[in-house]
Amino acid sequence: MGSAFALLFFTSCRRHTTTHLVFWINNREFVRYVELFNSSHDLLKVTLVYKDNPAAELPSVSHELPPDIVAGPWLRNEHTARYFRPIRTAFNRQEISRRSFYPALLDAGKIGYRQYLLPVSFNLPAVIFSRENADFISDGYTISIDAIKDTSIAFNKKNESDTQFTRMGFSPLNSASFLYLTAKLHGARFQKVRGALNWNDASLAETVAYIRNWTEHNGGTQSEHDFSYKYLSMPSYRQVTTGRCLFTAIRSDQLFSLSSEQTAPIDYRWITHDGKLPIDDSLIMIGIARSCRHVAAAKEFILWLLNSKTQRALIEDKTNVPLDTDYFGIAGGFSSLREINEHILPIRYVMLMSNVPQSDALSPPERLPADWDTVLERVVCPYLVERCGSEQPDTVASLSDRLAAWEKQNFN
Repeated sequence: MGSAFALLFFTSCRRHTTTHLVFWINNREFVRYVELFNSSHDLLKVTLVYKDNPAAELPSVSHELPPDIVAGPWLRNEHTARYFRPIRTAFNRQEISRRSFYPALLDAGKIGYRQYLLPVSFNLPAVIFSRENADFISDGYTISIDAIKDTSIAFNKKNESDTQFTRMGFSPLNSASFLYLTAKLHGARFQKVRGALNWNDASLAETVAYIRNWTEHNGGTQSEHDFSYKYLSMPSYRQVTTGRCLFTAIRSDQLFSLSSEQTAPIDYRWITHDGKLPIDDSLIMIGIARSCRHVAAAKEFILWLLNSKTQRALIEDKTNVPLDTDYFGIAGGFSSLREINEHILPIRYVMLMSNVPQSDALSPPERLPADWDTVLERVVCPYLVERCGSEQPDTVASLSDRLAAWEKQNFN
């Protein structure tokens, strides 16, 4: 009798043992998500570990507790299969369906036929303009980069002496991120293959020629710089409402972080090329780490997070509990779940009611290295700015030479 009681007591204790998961993140929005999860789950708890760049710290070092779950940008790279487990049974339960996701985003997490990562959130490029200038912009939800260029040039206006611009539709040299977006749209295809960063040289050269032609219509490099210095040293929404320029480039999370007073006089269009709407490189994915000790529990948390009912509650929670720092949407972007973007976010972000991104146009970024944000900031963007804006472009060091010099300085 005593042995039977002891066995029953031991079994009962085992059934009530709390499972703990280690979750690596670099987005502080997940803090609130995990708080809500932990408060509603007695036998499963998640512990957050903040990493500036989770992708760059895989695999974990031997002296720290390895992650069970990892979420962040740049997880889609040539080492993904080495660091993550395939999520084989994620869609075998009623809580989640493949049809809930944008197909292109879901496919982005596959390697071969296996699903290694699931999409969480994403951002999109847009231009904003003053409603007073709406007659310059054709109706619709998107605008092609060619239309931005042509409409901007048509908007340009000089003073009576024809010496300076008093209006300039758009200054591409004023935005390094826009130069990079133009390169993406023209097929530059930056990606890391077998340890080396590759790109399409012909497309990059086409991008440079495209921007330089645009700049010529704006009076040249110095003219753009003078105009930007004189008129554009103000927030993006103010640049267009002053009437000095027609467009300003902006990312969706920046756009929907503006107040209702700031967005009242403006409108926006998503930027496209050949009918494709490029997803920002910072696409946030989530996966189960190879080091995971509790795979079933990790799946339970991911299924909870990527559930429309959960995300609806998370967004409502933000409305009821306003924080000092308010991130747009889910984890700072559009949700990977179509229902959330189409039916829930427009309630909180009124501007979305008339312009929700179209599923069939979304184009995921290439597979990029874990240090891509640094390479982009310190190598690619400076090259594009200098090459597109130089009076003597042939004297500008090539992108290959810049990359080699940067790698030598940082890795030797």
